[in-house]
Amino acid sequence: MTDSKAPAWHIALISASILILELAFIRLIPAEVRAISYFTNLILIAAFFGMGVGCICQKQKSLSWALPLGLGLIFLFIMVGRGIVIYEEAAAVHYWLQYANIKGEATTFPLFPAAAIIFICSAMPFVAMGQSLARAMDQYPRLGAYGWDIAGSLAGTLIFVGSSLLSIPPWVWPPVLMLLWALVLVPAKLNKLMYLASGVLFLILSQTPYPSDWSPYYYTQHDIEEGRGIRVWVNSSFHQFGIDFKSTEPSSVEMQELMKKKWSYPYQLYQTLNGAPPKKVLILGAGTGNDVNIALLNGAEEITAVEIDPVILSLGKEHNTNNPYGNERVKTIVDDGRHYVRTSKEKYDLILFGTLDSLTLLNNQANLRLESYVYTVESLEDVRSLLTERGVVGIYYSVFKPWLYKRLYSTVREAFGDSTRIKTLDNGFLFNTIIVGAKGAPEFKDETTTVEAYGQGLVVTDDWPFIYLEHPTIAPVYIKLFGVVAFLILCAFILLRKLHPATGLHSNFLALGMGFTLMESSAIVRLSLVFGNTWSVNAVVFSSVLLTIFLANLAVMKKISPSLRLSWIGLIVFILVNYFFPIHTLFEVDIVARVALCVLLIGLPVFFAAVCFSTLFEKETVTGYPLGINLIGAMAGGMIEYTSMLTGLRSVWLIVLGIYLLAWASTEVFKKSENLVGRLDESQVQSLLPSCKNPLL
Repeated sequence: MTDSKAPAWHIALISASILILELAFIRLIPAEVRAISYFTNLILIAAFFGMGVGCICQKQKSLSWALPLGLGLIFLFIMVGRGIVIYEEAAAVHYWLQYANIKGEATTFPLFPAAAIIFICSAMPFVAMGQSLARAMDQYPRLGAYGWDIAGSLAGTLIFVGSSLLSIPPWVWPPVLMLLWALVLVPAKLNKLMYLASGVLFLILSQTPYPSDWSPYYYTQHDIEEGRGIRVWVNSSFHQFGIDFKSTEPSSVEMQELMKKKWSYPYQLYQTLNGAPPKKVLILGAGTGNDVNIALLNGAEEITAVEIDPVILSLGKEHNTNNPYGNERVKTIVDDGRHYVRTSKEKYDLILFGTLDSLTLLNNQANLRLESYVYTVESLEDVRSLLTERGVVGIYYSVFKPWLYKRLYSTVREAFGDSTRIKTLDNGFLFNTIIVGAKGAPEFKDETTTVEAYGQGLVVTDDWPFIYLEHPTIAPVYIKLFGVVAFLILCAFILLRKLHPATGLHSNFLALGMGFTLMESSAIVRLSLVFGNTWSVNAVVFSSVLLTIFLANLAVMKKISPSLRLSWIGLIVFILVNYFFPIHTLFEVDIVARVALCVLLIGLPVFFAAVCFSTLFEKETVTGYPLGINLIGAMAGGMIEYTSMLTGLRSVWLIVLGIYLLAWASTEVFKKSENLVGRLDESQVQSLLPSCKNPLL
């Protein structure tokens, strides 16, 4: 890289590249290496840490070598880690990690070392990119450069969202970005070749054992088994099997009869209660069409099939031999199941939950999975409101632990009362448990012994939607990661003090980074509940946050922003408003009012936080150090977000409040001392304290 002054748009180019590469790895690595998908934001915090270190090392010797080396190590990790099954402490991280379903191909590997290795590998490219960003920004006025940085991040977000919409695989981006950097940002020919080679490696990932697609949520592979059906894998794990109900092969016919009997249980209960089969059926999580086939076979006259993933739905339309989605009685809708239930005005005789275990994250900044808000008491109450009188809801699930039987059964009982039944099955193919609730049917009760055995479980709510955790807790492996993060923050401060002892502590920038990451994740959680757990909602939220930051920075530049003190006060007030605001009232107003309220609830605290950052950032004498510490703080905030598993989602706003109060206090307390230190260069500090090699440690 060169230190000569480059065009200002290079800042936006670097920033966009960082954002795109970060999002690409967040999609790619967990999809290829199964275990990493259950660390909700590991790649994100690694990127923050790498960028932070790079910014702190702004004036040090070039670290450009870390970018191609880091890409090479990430590629190597993916190639070695494909199919890894993790056992150690797995149950406390995610329910499904306990089971090895890739027999013969999987390697047993401890969970924490796997996470630590990919954390280091993922941070390395961003060290080089962070240093390049800080150097480019330092050549221009502080806020103008920051505006280019945010504009680049916004552009990168939109580009990546567009590529996801077009189903462009994330492995495309490393070679594309390295070609771009080689052409624009890397002057030396040898370095150009290193960058190009490290990017080209990822093209090998285009070779897959089965036909594959990248949906907005999944890395999807499928295989057509003649005479049996379509098998679907997502993110390196088995996900669905679309049964060929037309096959006449003896083994297939036997499977068909077994599955028809299993799937038809809720229909039989409905007919027993009402004397006729259900006419109008809603299926949440319709997938490749098994549930729709069963509804048609049971005589349903009108079927609404809701599926969140358009690729999986298209696989069902193209390869399900019964062509259930082509039937005139079937209407398909691509949407989040909870959002559809919340917004639908129709009534149904029977509502069915397909096996919705997602195996993927909704968003890299929040502890949500696609189905997080589907299996909650509030969701089931919404479902109950859509049922006709004496209507029935059925939930199919695979359960292997007593506590999960209790969890699901107790959650349904919380919404449907005594009119709840559970049926466990000896055959576990696709699912082994059916839980049924009925509306307006007091005679529909379970055995007393069953209620005593399963009715005392911890229920799932919108505030604590972590269905796969046995109880509210922070898993031991996350505690270890907390320790690693704390150590890395300490190392970052030591590095800052060692390299540039005259730059100040920047503790307020650390807290600002922590608070903003937590606030953004809380906003994503809230808006996902209100508008749906879909990729499009999250893309809009993230883009809107970046646009708000850009406008706040512009307001500070133009001297039309609120004062720093008023911004702190506004920030604290709106954090408290978010904590106390009754979220259910958002569902009681029309869509226009709902959007307006959400803009105020989320947009205003983001705006005030951004004004605080830009106001303080403008006063800094250098770019890299405060920006680097801010990014390190963002990494810490990403780890603190795991506390929601213990305390619930709403309480995170109180943690955000405490962190921002700390940022405000540190700004006030250390203002004079930091200004004093900022007026001294390194040689002056050393002359004042000649006996101390590192005076501020």
